[in-house]
Amino acid sequence: MRKLILTPVLGLLLVFLYWGPFGLDNAFGSVSEDEDDAEDDNSETEQQPAPLVNSSTSGGMAASIYDTHEFSAGDDVQNLFILIPNEAHHDPGEEDEARYLNQPFVPESVTISPGTNVVWFNGDVGHEHNLAISGGSSPNLLYQTGELSEFDARNYTFNDAGDFSYADTVEYENGFIMRGNISVTDSSQQGASGGGNSQSVGLLMIPTEDLAQHTQDLQSRGFVIDSTHNFPDLREGDEQTLIVWEVPGSSDVSTIITDLAEVSQQFPYS
Repeated sequence: MRKLILTPVLGLLLVFLYWGPFGLDNAFGSVSEDEDDAEDDNSETEQQPAPLVNSSTSGGMAASIYDTHEFSAGDDVQNLFILIPNEAHHDPGEEDEARYLNQPFVPESVTISPGTNVVWFNGDVGHEHNLAISGGSSPNLLYQTGELSEFDARNYTFNDAGDFSYADTVEYENGFIMRGNISVTDSSQQGASGGGNSQSVGLLMIPTEDLAQHTQDLQSRGFVIDSTHNFPDLREGDEQTLIVWEVPGSSDVSTIITDLAEVSQQFPYS
């Protein structure tokens, strides 16, 4: 009699253990911890935004300008923006290097076609500049920008062929003078800007850690990023990015200057 009673009891116990806390997971096919982690990783990957600057743009023209300090604009460039970078007025011979890069102007030397409008944009925070242009067929001073405050710009159109130079009338540490050169040639230039209808081309220096944010801002304003180049700055070695931007087609210079000022005011330079 006892055997008859124990048999069903043992059977019920086995069923309970199979469908209970120790067996339900196997019965319904639980997800392992590894699978959970994989799903989390996939979810995080899907949420990450696509890069704003394609990696294929790295190097190219931006790297060349950084290395050589030179740029040759194509015939399609009507407005060439030259950047006065932050802290470029410091003497390169100073014991404690205070500059971000070793160019007083970016690019420092340019080759353009007659009729090109050159625009100097002052990205040097807290410092004013006054550029005096000379050269060509006249020994006299051709143009002087006057006081150029931060995030402001001045322009001059070079209609005649020849070699020109310009310099800041302000002398800085150890008598350092910021200088640049412009060569205007009649020979046809290929589209060195990288585009076939790039009316306006220029450069900016942006902290690399903030590159995505400011690139998105520029793109929303109609700028196209041609190329980028990362480099450690000369003061503390923090990584900066030099970008070459374009505004294709018809573009208003005053609007571009306003956009550059509004974007540059967000940079952490001081």
